[in-house]
Amino acid sequence: MQSIDWVAVLFRWLHIIPAIVLLGGTIFMRSVALPAMAGQGHAATWLGAVRAKWAMISGVCIALLLVSGLWNFFMYRMEEVRDTGPLYHALFGVKALLALGVFFIVSALTGRSAMFEPMRAKPGKMLSLAAAMGLTIVLISGVLRKVERAAPAPADLPGAGSIEQP
Repeated sequence: MQSIDWVAVLFRWLHIIPAIVLLGGTIFMRSVALPAMAGQGHAATWLGAVRAKWAMISGVCIALLLVSGLWNFFMYRMEEVRDTGPLYHALFGVKALLALGVFFIVSALTGRSAMFEPMRAKPGKMLSLAAAMGLTIVLISGVLRKVERAAPAPADLPGAGSIEQP
């Protein structure tokens, strides 16, 4: 009978659900809400009105993604990743950098710092960039699940040292 590692399941859910909320919210704001408000000339007002609420939701999502991502990697994936080749490592690195980029853009758009006011002045471009980066992360994640592990080195095979060579 198979057993289920419920902690692993919980942390997987704590990674997938915030990713869905953050990416879905970003795509919704870019493709539905912002154009609807821009058509009425209220895009800046609308963005200011939802900023505080979206800042709270996106902040929680970002925190959960960081915690669960690190937990999942160090607790469950570290052993598997050790045996993967350079393709896995390169894609994982790109995925991590893109995620940090999305976190930055969303944080800058929802924040109040005057330094990022130029980004908030063009929310459509920034939301498009964050959405494209988020979709790329999802695609890379799908590829990472299918990257094969490297074959073990002959010395790592069971009984490798016990066979006499002629």
